[in-house]
Amino acid sequence: MTPETPRPLSAWRFDGTLRAYQADALARVDVDAGSPVHLVAPPGSGKTLLGLLLAARRGRRTVVFAPTTAIRAQWVDAARGLASSDAAVSDAAVSDDPSAPADLTALTYQAISVQDATSPFAALAHRRWETQLEADDRTPEAAAEWLRALAESNPAAYRRGIRSRSRSIRRSLAREDADVLASALHPNARALLDRLVEAGVETVVLDECHHLLDHWALVVAALLARIRAGGREPLVIGLTATLPSPDDADEYDNYVSLLGEVDLEVPVPAVVREGDLAPYRDLVHVVEPTPEEQLFLSAHAEALQVSLRTTFAGGPGRAFLLDVLQPPLAAPAPTDPLAPPAPGAVPDALDRRLAAAFADDFPAAEAAAAMLSLVAPDDPVIARLPAVARRPPTTDETLRLLGRYALDRVLPDPERADEWRRIRRVLADFGYALTDRGIRRTRDPIDTVLASSSAKDRGACDILAIERGEVGDDRLRALVVTDFVRHGNVHGGLLGGAGAVRTFSVLVTDAATSGLRALLVTSSTVRIAARDASTLLPALSAELGVEVSAEASDDDAQVAVVRGIGGSGIVGAASRLLDRGVIHVVVGTRGLFGEGWDCPAVNTLIDLSMVATAAATQQLRGRTLRLDPDWPEKVAHNWTVTAVLPPSVGLEAQPDAARLRRKHARLWGLDADDTTQIVRGLGAALDVARRRALSDVIAKVPGVALADVDGLRSVPPRAQTRLEWRVGEPYDDREEVSTVLERDRATPVFRTTVGAARSLGAVFAGTLAVPALLVVAAFLLPSAVGTVIALAATATGVWLAVPLGRAWANVRRQAVDAVESHRRMAEVVWESLVTTDRVASVSGTPVVTGTGVDARRVRLDVRIPPAAPEDQRTFAAALDELYGPIRSPRFVFEIDRGGPWIVRAVLDRASPTTARDFLPVPSRIARRREDAVRFAGEWRRRVGPVVLHELTSAENLPLLSEARRRGRSPAAARSMVRWR
Repeated sequence: MTPETPRPLSAWRFDGTLRAYQADALARVDVDAGSPVHLVAPPGSGKTLLGLLLAARRGRRTVVFAPTTAIRAQWVDAARGLASSDAAVSDAAVSDDPSAPADLTALTYQAISVQDATSPFAALAHRRWETQLEADDRTPEAAAEWLRALAESNPAAYRRGIRSRSRSIRRSLAREDADVLASALHPNARALLDRLVEAGVETVVLDECHHLLDHWALVVAALLARIRAGGREPLVIGLTATLPSPDDADEYDNYVSLLGEVDLEVPVPAVVREGDLAPYRDLVHVVEPTPEEQLFLSAHAEALQVSLRTTFAGGPGRAFLLDVLQPPLAAPAPTDPLAPPAPGAVPDALDRRLAAAFADDFPAAEAAAAMLSLVAPDDPVIARLPAVARRPPTTDETLRLLGRYALDRVLPDPERADEWRRIRRVLADFGYALTDRGIRRTRDPIDTVLASSSAKDRGACDILAIERGEVGDDRLRALVVTDFVRHGNVHGGLLGGAGAVRTFSVLVTDAATSGLRALLVTSSTVRIAARDASTLLPALSAELGVEVSAEASDDDAQVAVVRGIGGSGIVGAASRLLDRGVIHVVVGTRGLFGEGWDCPAVNTLIDLSMVATAAATQQLRGRTLRLDPDWPEKVAHNWTVTAVLPPSVGLEAQPDAARLRRKHARLWGLDADDTTQIVRGLGAALDVARRRALSDVIAKVPGVALADVDGLRSVPPRAQTRLEWRVGEPYDDREEVSTVLERDRATPVFRTTVGAARSLGAVFAGTLAVPALLVVAAFLLPSAVGTVIALAATATGVWLAVPLGRAWANVRRQAVDAVESHRRMAEVVWESLVTTDRVASVSGTPVVTGTGVDARRVRLDVRIPPAAPEDQRTFAAALDELYGPIRSPRFVFEIDRGGPWIVRAVLDRASPTTARDFLPVPSRIARRREDAVRFAGEWRRRVGPVVLHELTSAENLPLLSEARRRGRSPAAARSMVRWR
C-alpha cells in the first residue's frame, strides 16, 4: 500500500475576504476528482490567489509555471503570505530556484523550454512511425531505412506522415508514455523533472496556460507522466484570462489534451460589477491613410490586377475559363449518325453546359464569367450570358480562379513546374501565398501600410487631446502600444521607421499633446522629449539608483535618448513614474507592456498594434482595468485606432477594418446602442449607425464618409460610464445569444407591403361585395333559381376570399405591425431549424421584444430563452443571414409575390413593374431543396406571399444581381451575446 503523501500546503491560511466569484469557484471545484481544473478569469480578478487556495486545499507539494519573471515573483510573494507570517518559515516553504524545489516552487515556462530537437513532436512522430512499421513485421533497421529512403525520394509524403502523427501525439499528450515523452527532452530538462518528482510534487499550476506552446506542453506532459509512473495522481490547475483560438490547431490540441474543457469562467463584467475591476468603455478612432500612402496603395492594386488577369488573357488560362463555364454533360441518348444535325443543337448544348456550370458551383462560374467577359468579350459563351455578368471580376473572384487554375491545371503537370513557381512569385510579391491547399493572404503591402499608417500616430495625439480635456493632465495616465520598435516597409520604403519610435516622435512634436510628459520604453531604447530632460532625468536616476544622462537623437532634434539604463528595471520605473504622475504617457511595445505589466493608475489605452487574437487583445485591455487607490472612481477608456480607406480609393481591401472586428469579437462592454445591456463584440464600441456607416464605407456606398464611423467627438463622460456599469448591483452571471434588429418606427417590414396591402384589400373587399350583391339580387328571383345563385355566389366568394383575406391580413400586418411580423418570421425560421435537425432543442418559441431607441427608431430583440447556447447561436446565425445582405445564396424569397393563383394574379396585375423585395433563405435551411420548399410554404401561411427562386443557373444572374441591389432588409441585424 502506498504511504500517505505529505500535505504541507494544507496548513496554509488566507485571512482576508474572498470575492463572491472566488468563493463560488472554490465551492464548485473538486480538487480530488482526478480531473484537470480549468479556470478562465480576467486580469485583476485574483487568479493567483484562487490558484494558491486550490493548491492549498489539496495540500500536496506544488510547482507553478508562469510566463514571465514578473508574474513568477507575484506568485512567490502571494504564496509566502499564505505559508506563514514568519518570514523564515515562508522563505523555506516557497522557492523560485529550479535547482532547489520547496513545498511550492515557482518557475517560468522558459525554465523548461529546453528540448533535444528544434521540433520535438517531429522526433516523436518519427519514432511512432518506426514503431508502426515494426508492428507490420519490419525489423527496426528496415523500418529506419524505409523512412530514410522515403524522406529522400518523396519529401512531401514524408512530411505529411510526420504532420499527421505529430497531430495525433498532440491530441493525446496526457496519455503518452513517460519514457517516450522524456526521450525528446534535453538532458537539462530531464534533470529538472527528476528534481521536481523527487521533491514529491503532485500539483502542477499552469498560469496563463494559453502559453502552452509545443515544447512547454511537451515538458509539462512529461512531468505529469513521470508523476503517474511513480504511483501518484497529479492535479493540473490551468489558469488563463482567455482561451487559445481553435484556429491554431496545434496549440489548441496541446491545450485541450492537458486541461480539457473549461470548468469555470469568470467574465469581466462580473468582476466589474463586484467592484474588483474598474468600469471601462471601448472606443474606436478611425483615421484615413495619408495621401502618399493612398497613392502607393492604388498603384499597388493596379499592378496586382494586371498581373493576375494576364494569366487568363489567352492560352491555357483562357481554356481553363471555358472549361469552367462549359463542363461536360452526361452522355446523350444514341442518335442516327446519318441524320442531319438538328437546328440549334450547338447553342442548346452550350446553354445546357452553361446552366450546369452555374448549378454545380455558382460562385466559381460567376467569377469565370466575369473574367472571360474581361479578357475575351467576343467569345461565343459571353454572348449567351446576361448583361449583368459582363463586368470586371473582383479581386476575390480573380484569386479564387487563380487558385483553382493553379491547383487543377498547373501543379499536377510536371512540365509546368516553372509556371507554378512564377505564379507563386507573383502572388508572394503582393502578399499572397500559393500552396497545395490554395491561395491564402499573408502580410501584404496593403495590410502593412494600413496597419502602420502614420495617420495612426496623429490619431493617437487626437485621442490624448480629448482625454486630457476630460480628466486633466493631473489625472491622465495613458499607455500607447505598438507592435515594433521600428518597422520598415519592404515594399517601396514609404513607411520609413514606423513603430514605437516614430509614434513617440509624433507625440512629442504634435501641438495637441504639447505639455504632456511622455516616456518611450522599448527593449532597445529609452527616450524622452528634450524639453522634459530637467524633470525626467533626475526622476529616472532616483528610481533606478544609477546616474542617467541624455543626448540628442540622430533622427529628431526634439527627442533625447536616455543613456545609462540597463536591465529590465526601466519597465518598473516607468510604472512608478506613471503612477505618481511624473509622466503622463508611456509609449512602448506590446511585448513589454502587454501581458504581465501592472500599473493600476493607467486609465487610457491607445492600441496601435496589429494584434487581433482573443488572448492578446484581452490581455492588452486588462492593463487599464486595475483599481487605482488614488482614484476610487476610476473609469478606463480603451481605444482602438483603425486605418480605413475612403470610398474614393478604388481598392476593395480593408484589412484594418476586418482586424477591428476581430479585436472586439471576444471583448465584453456596454452596448453602444443600449447601455443597460452588456454585450460582446463590436457593438460595445460602435453603435448601429457607425457600424452601418463602416459597412457602407467598405461597400463604397456613395455619400458615406469616414467621419460617419469615427467616435472621437462623441465620447461619453466617464462619470456616465461608471453609472451605466451599475457597480455593486446583483447579476445572474449567464450569457444569452439573440438577434437584434434596429429599424425605423414608421417603415414597413418590406418596401412593397403598402401597395400590396392596398391591392389585396381592394380585391378582398370586392370578393365579399360582389357575392353579397348577388345574394341580395337572388331574393328577387324565383326561389329555386335564387337559392342556386345565392349558394353559388356564397361558395365562390368564400373560395376567393379565404386566400385573399389571409394574404391581405399578412401583408397589412407587415405594413403596420412590425413586431408581430418579425415574431412570425422568427417562428418560421426556428421551426424550420428544428424540423431539419439543425438544432438539438425541440422546445422553445421565439420571443420578440421591442424597445424605443429614440423618437424615430425602434429596436427588436429576438431570442429563444430555453434553448441551449449552441442552438441559440445557430438560430441567431440563421436570422443574421435572413436579414443580412444577399451574396450568393442557393435560394431567395421574392416578397409579396406567390401564393394561390388569385393572390399572384392580383399582385402581378397591381404592381408588375414596381420595386421588388428579396430575402436570402438561410444556408442551414437551404441545404436541401425540399427543406427550402417547406420553409417557403410555412412562410406563405404565416408571414405573407413569397416566391421561392433557386439561383443555380446562368439565367438567374439578372435576378441575383437585382436581389443583391434590393435585398438588404430595412432592419439592421446583428447577433448579440449578452451577459446578465
